[in-house]
Amino acid sequence: MNIKKLGTFLLLVCFLAVGTLSAQEAVGVIAKVQGDVQHRKFNADEYSESVAMGTQLKNHDWIKTGEDGFMAVFFLDDKSQLKVKSNSEMEILAAVERGKISKTISLDYGQVKADVTKQKGEFRIATPTSVASVKGTGFWVISNPDGDVFFVLDGVVVVENLISGVIQQVVQDQTAESNVDGTVDVTETDQDDIPDDPDTDEGTDNQDTGPTLHELKIRMVNEQTNDEKLIIIDFSE
Repeated sequence: MNIKKLGTFLLLVCFLAVGTLSAQEAVGVIAKVQGDVQHRKFNADEYSESVAMGTQLKNHDWIKTGEDGFMAVFFLDDKSQLKVKSNSEMEILAAVERGKISKTISLDYGQVKADVTKQKGEFRIATPTSVASVKGTGFWVISNPDGDVFFVLDGVVVVENLISGVIQQVVQDQTAESNVDGTVDVTETDQDDIPDDPDTDEGTDNQDTGPTLHELKIRMVNEQTNDEKLIIIDFSE
């Protein structure tokens, strides 16, 4: 389903009372699905291919995209967004404290874009080679067995190489390469190297080149008390 053609839509998400995170508490929701997208629940052994807009994500859930897959994920505390391109696999790790969700995206391999503009809890992306800590920013990560590449679009990303312990601060329009030999190289970004954003690509034939505004409404229902809470996420593409 194409978010660009939706405008406003409503999702119903069940949740437990906010507090210490239990394995059953939703921390995020899948807001867009294209192509081959799979989801493995924290208590399941196998992936499910029945993934739809509105699928809840919980602590220790896994998500995976195939050759033509793409998904967009929103986190429920600060509306941070994660775009997952094709041929990617990751585990969602999260802990809730005082209404804030500390998030770690454990990326085994693939390409993801993070938009963290109103950050509440900690946001990190961890790969077999690196850990990137975010301070209100937008950036791309490409991870493969040879290492990682971080393209910082705005804000600040702190990249630590897990092999050597080398730490580098990377700012807007800089690219960091974190290598399996332990080195971290920071250079000026070549705009042609930045991965294509599938949402942006969809609009290339549209005469209106300005941002498209959307409103995602998530009605959360407490399974214990039946109390409802409405979360509204405004975003542009």
